[in-house]
Amino acid sequence: MESKGLLRCKIVVVGDSKCGKTALLHVFAKDSYPENYVPTVFENYTASFEIEKQRIELNMWDTSGSAYYDNVRPLAYPDSDAVLICFDISRPETLDSVLKKWQGETQEFCPNAKVVLVGCKLDMRTDLSVMRELSKHRLIPVTHEQGTTLARQIGAVAYAECTSKYSENSVRDVFHVTTLASVSNIHRPQLKHAGSRHGLKRVSQQPPRTEIHERPPAIRKDRAKSCVLM
Repeated sequence: MESKGLLRCKIVVVGDSKCGKTALLHVFAKDSYPENYVPTVFENYTASFEIEKQRIELNMWDTSGSAYYDNVRPLAYPDSDAVLICFDISRPETLDSVLKKWQGETQEFCPNAKVVLVGCKLDMRTDLSVMRELSKHRLIPVTHEQGTTLARQIGAVAYAECTSKYSENSVRDVFHVTTLASVSNIHRPQLKHAGSRHGLKRVSQQPPRTEIHERPPAIRKDRAKSCVLM
């Protein structure tokens, strides 16, 4: 939707409960990490950007992943420009849910929206306690390759990984690629899609911060491949 030079893009965020959806949105829109978990039913967030001097307002919908709200969640989907399907890297079963539940639901209710697959809690991939617990079931955290493969399988425009707790930059990368996908979806070919994320400027009254918490060393290795375009 366009209004007096302002583009508005609607993004709906879905995924299993406690997979990191709310933290992702909270860090991006409010510049703070929510330390306490509060179950979501519906929550709206807004943020503004400039891409190549074009002002874009993102309207982001946080949804509940609980099956209890399966009949209510579809109310969030109409007129969506993009959908973020999120999973928890430390819980492989949440990746399985992408195929079992979320792909079908989003395809049914917003078939024209661009899809970005997002692996949340990147910092947990190398967490020893997580690895130890998963090993009891002969499992490992979801790998980058698994995420990329599934993104291609479901027809996503990109696969991104982030850690809302430790890296605000990784969160921005998610919304950078999603914003460009949304802009493309509403036919703005004059905007340049290539280039670094510096082409996308957040409009905020709050001072910018590069990190949320001290970043674990293992995160630095994964930064170079945190986002893959399909």
